Amino acid sequence: MTTLALDHAAVVGGHTLFKKNVFDAATYPYKVIKVPTDIKLGKKVKKGKLRGAKIYILTLEERATCDYSCEHWLDCYGNNMPFAHRFLANDALYPAIVRDLDEIDSKGKPYQLRLHVLGDFFSLKYVNFWKSQLQNRELLNIYGYTRNHPIKPIGKSILSVRNKYKERFSIRFSNYPDDPMSAQSENVSTDGIGCPHQLGLSESCGDCALCWTMQTKPVIFYDH
Repeated sequence: MTTLALDHAAVVGGHTLFKKNVFDAATYPYKVIKVPTDIKLGKKVKKGKLRGAKIYILTLEERATCDYSCEHWLDCYGNNMPFAHRFLANDALYPAIVRDLDEIDSKGKPYQLRLHVLGDFFSLKYVNFWKSQLQNRELLNIYGYTRNHPIKPIGKSILSVRNKYKERFSIRFSNYPDDPMSAQSENVSTDGIGCPHQLGLSESCGDCALCWTMQTKPVIFYDH
């Protein structure tokens, strides 16, 4: 994984390395909610209550939407993703998401949305937006990770939504061992269950489902 220097423009300015692949949803001609192409994620859930559900993804701009406390600020996964389409965290993002979710909802089947391949929950308004989507869309299920710990306003809001929608909003706090439903880098804590995909025990997240079905133990990820 590429590690940037402390004085690198992307590190200092808090943005992606690949500014040409950051898009404004207002002028973007395609869907912002996409079908994953990464074999690590998979395309369908293959076990548990959501078995058969299609997986979708949303990608925001790394660093620009992230908490500066992130342990991977220098060696972000996005440093090695030059082709990923990231979206600006602006007012145009919300109606674009609603448009795409409406289309997915029209299929009448449960689905699993990965928030976020890159980026993070960037404001209280954005967290509340997803709360309203969960309230209005019974087919919507969400999983992912956030570096917004529940000792800060955004993190507290995420925890509140998770507590209300325990089985449908499976957001794990990254590198926050105090929470059993968290996700740790191996250099932060090894108290938990190692990521089955990284251990070669499952082909994809869809095959595994551990991150959204197991709520009582942290998942350990091995440094990328």
